[in-house]
Amino acid sequence: MHRTTVNLDEAVYRKVKRLARRRGRSLARTIEDLLRAALDGPPSAGRPAPPLHQRNGPRAGVEIADRERLYDLLEGR
Repeated sequence: MHRTTVNLDEAVYRKVKRLARRRGRSLARTIEDLLRAALDGPPSAGRPAPPLHQRNGPRAGVEIADRERLYDLLEGR
């Protein structure tokens, strides 16, 4: 493991900090996860996307207004 210093725009920092809090992970781990996902490329086309809705509305735990969480669900996180 390598340690490094990264300079982040204040708005980016706040978004990543909120994401880390929602996921219950450290800021460093969240940044590492985001970098890994970006470097690994898009998810496999062979994997089906999870359903985000039921017959009568959104699946439990899906908040339509929370775009980041929707992306997490689509990516299987």
